[in-house]
Amino acid sequence: MSDLTHRPRALLAAPLRHGLSVLKRFGTDRATLERCAGKRVTAASALVLAMAGCARAPRLEAPEVPASPPARPGVYADLNPRWSHDGQRIAFLRATPDRCLQLYVADADLQRPLALLEPEELCPDRPYSSSLRRYASPDTLAWSPDDRQIAFARIEWFFFGDGEKLPGTGLWAFDTQSGRVTPLALHPERYLNAFYYYHTPQWSPDGRSLAFIGEGTNGQRVLMVRPLQAQQAKEVVPRFDNYEDSDWPAWQPLTPADRAMRRPPALAYRQGVQRAPTLLPTETIRRIRPGSSEDAQTGTLWRMTAKRYAALLSPRKAGDETIVPRTGHLVWSPDGEWLAFTLTPDANDYARYELWVVRQDGTGAHRASPADGRGYFAPVWIGNDRLGALSPLGSRYEVVVVNLPTRTARTLGRIDSADCDWSPDRSHIVFAGPPTSPPEGRNVPTTLRLFATGLRTAPTRAVARR
Repeated sequence: MSDLTHRPRALLAAPLRHGLSVLKRFGTDRATLERCAGKRVTAASALVLAMAGCARAPRLEAPEVPASPPARPGVYADLNPRWSHDGQRIAFLRATPDRCLQLYVADADLQRPLALLEPEELCPDRPYSSSLRRYASPDTLAWSPDDRQIAFARIEWFFFGDGEKLPGTGLWAFDTQSGRVTPLALHPERYLNAFYYYHTPQWSPDGRSLAFIGEGTNGQRVLMVRPLQAQQAKEVVPRFDNYEDSDWPAWQPLTPADRAMRRPPALAYRQGVQRAPTLLPTETIRRIRPGSSEDAQTGTLWRMTAKRYAALLSPRKAGDETIVPRTGHLVWSPDGEWLAFTLTPDANDYARYELWVVRQDGTGAHRASPADGRGYFAPVWIGNDRLGALSPLGSRYEVVVVNLPTRTARTLGRIDSADCDWSPDRSHIVFAGPPTSPPEGRNVPTTLRLFATGLRTAPTRAVARR
C-alpha cells in the first residue's frame, strides 16, 4: 500500500465506482480493508481507506518512547521486595531489559511467585530506585494495614501546549482479593504544579489516609496526604512547603490514648530549611495529625543546624569541611514512644551515617549507634530497645543489631543489596539479588534472596479500623 502515497492524483482521477479495482491493482483486497476498518467496506469508502493507509489514530494515553535495546529473553531482576504485615506474603516488582516492571506476589519462602498484572513501562525518563541506600525517599510498594491492597506506581503522561510531552507517575492500588485496580493519587487533567512524580506511598495505621511524596524534575519534593474516603484521587494538593524539601513520611502507631479519644494517627516527616542560598540548611523533623483540629503534638519535633552538628562531631570527623546535615529513614518504635532516623554530615558518604532516636514529645534526642567509624542506615525496630540496620562494607552490607541502652552493635551477617525488607518478626531479611543471565533454571523462580537473622520478636501488626 505504500505506492498509494506516491500516486494521489491518479487515484483522485479514478471514479469512485472503480475504487476496489484500483485497490486490487495495488495489492489490497476487500478482506484486508475490512480488517483495518472493523466494518464492511463499500467501493466509495475503499478509496478513502487506501489514501489513509489503514492507519489507526494515535493513542494519547500511550505516547511513543525512545526505543530500547533488544531485550534478552529470560533475563530479569526482581526488586523492591515488601513483606505483608502478617509475614505470609512478599510483594515485589520484576524488571526486564525492555524497561518494564511487573507486580508480583510470592509466599514467604519465595516459592510460587504469582504475577498480578501485565508488565508495564513505568517511567522512561526516571529510573525506578527502591534501594534504601539513598538520602531521599525511595520508590516503594506498600501493603495496606489489612494486607488486602498493594499500592504501586504507574505511568502518567503530561501534554503541553507546544506539543511536548513528559512521563510522570501516579499511585494505584491492587486489591489482592478481587483483582481490581483503583487509583490512589493521580494528577488532574489541568495540572499547574511541577510535582510530576508521585512515589513513596505510606498507608496510615487505620487505613483511612495515604501519605506520599510529590517530586519535580529538579528534585524538589513535597509531602502530600489524601484522606481516602473524603477526597478523590485527582483532588490531592501538596502541603504548603516554602522550601520544597520534604520527604521520608512515617506514620506513628496508634497509642491507647489515640484509640480512646478516636484521634487520627500522627505523621512525621523530614523537612529541610534553607532560608537563603548563602546559608547552610537546617534539618527538621515535623509532625502533623491530618484530619484533626488539635494543634498539640504538632509542629517541629526535632531540629539540627549545621553549626550545632559540627560542634557535636569530633574534630577528627569534622575537620575543616563544610557540614551539611541530612536526615532520613524515619521509623517509629512499635509503642509509638520513640522515633529512629539517620543523620549524616555528608549525604553521599554512607560510612558517616549515624542512627539517632528522639522521644515522641521531642525530648531525649541522641545518637544511638556506636562511634566506631562505621556507617549505619536503614533502621528498623526490634522490639522497643534494639535497632536493626545496614552498615556498608565495600559492595556489600553488614546486617547489624544496635542495643540502645548500651549503644553497642552486633553483626549478624552480610547481604548483597540495600534493596531489602525485614520480616515483621525480624527473623528474615528479603533482598534483591543480581539479575539472571541466563535464567538459572526452573528451581530458581525469583532473583530475590532470604537471609536468616536468627532473631525473632512479636510482629507489630497494624489493623485497620472498620
